[in-house]
Amino acid sequence: MGNGIEGNNINFDDLPPLRKLGRYFWLAWFTASMGGQFVDAYDTLIIGAALIYLMPLWKLTPVETGLLAASAFIGVALGAVIFGPIADRMGRRLLYIYDLVFFVIFGALSAFVTNFWELFIVRFLLGIGIGGDYSLSPTMVAEYAPAKRRGGFALASMNSFWGIGSVVGFLSAYGMAVAWGGNTNPDFTWRFMLGSEAIWGGLVIILLRMGILESPRWAALQEQLGRKVKERSTDVIRKMTGGKEASFDSGIAKKPSIKDLFAGKMWITTIFLWVWWPVADIAFYGSNMYTPYITKGLGVTTPQMSFLASALYWAIALLGYYTTAATYDVLGRRFVTILGSTIMGIDMFVGLALYEMKLFSTSLAFPLVMALFTIYYYFMNFGPGPPGPLPWPKFGPLGLELPGKVLLQCSPGLAQPLPPSTCPY
Repeated sequence: MGNGIEGNNINFDDLPPLRKLGRYFWLAWFTASMGGQFVDAYDTLIIGAALIYLMPLWKLTPVETGLLAASAFIGVALGAVIFGPIADRMGRRLLYIYDLVFFVIFGALSAFVTNFWELFIVRFLLGIGIGGDYSLSPTMVAEYAPAKRRGGFALASMNSFWGIGSVVGFLSAYGMAVAWGGNTNPDFTWRFMLGSEAIWGGLVIILLRMGILESPRWAALQEQLGRKVKERSTDVIRKMTGGKEASFDSGIAKKPSIKDLFAGKMWITTIFLWVWWPVADIAFYGSNMYTPYITKGLGVTTPQMSFLASALYWAIALLGYYTTAATYDVLGRRFVTILGSTIMGIDMFVGLALYEMKLFSTSLAFPLVMALFTIYYYFMNFGPGPPGPLPWPKFGPLGLELPGKVLLQCSPGLAQPLPPSTCPY
């Protein structure tokens, strides 16, 4: 077992609650959370909103609508595979900053496209950047956080930024729809929606990340191998602890191997995640992207109000993430996943029954839709949502956090396009 620092009495991995760490740790946690999680959510929901205006303007067929909705997801799977090995060899920090350049460039270009294929290609390339950051961000948090606090708070609460990105995305869509989306200028509305991704998901986060140092665990492994690093692991740990010296377990320096993902009982976790997480993502991304469509399709609201209602669902459901963060280490991933999945399923069956009873055509429609979606999203967030992508950064062997996360992201990345491409309305 390799140590980044030897001969000190304080063990970083055994440190008390994270709130006692220095401000630098929280900056690193915040910038990572604003990357993969916030960016992925904002993109998923803003393209769903933009398509409401694009479909009649461009006279899109159901197939074309589905392909545009799925285009970034296809790029996500490829981005995880491209950026992961590079980050293992060259370091986390370099790509941690520059993978979001994809978001700035192609987010801005998406506001100027003139036809279906241009938008499909631009969004596919944007998805490559999202895929790289979606894999790298939780790895950075896992390698920064004390080992005993990775799952419960550092990673589970990091996932709450998916909910924050959802709220911001829907509120942004609502504001743009109110300003220009009626009969005023729908063409400008969808262009502004997609172009806003360059600001929210790119420039702001890149500027914040410029001050982030290299992963201390990655740096320590390189030091074991005799390689030069720009920031020594001791310097990073000292900055996170507010100037205190501390030891930590960096793992054993060796080249990551796919075989290690199946070593011992780890193969059970690997296979389970490759099967279960893609299936879960079909439900997650299908419902998330099409929440405004479903709400509007029930005849409850106008397009503008469907965005506002969707933001309200997610604002309430955010509590689910923080419930997970507070109870994850006590209740355990298995219990939380089973409980949340079960209640989500019951909620949808109840919704189907109410639909068959034609209650959505009555004055009860709006409160019923609000209740159903709020319960669904709350237990998605206090349930399978946050724990799903956590096991590799939390439980994977040190040094395999990123390879495990890359493969975990690649698998659902191939499943995410299914809901929007097969059910485009």
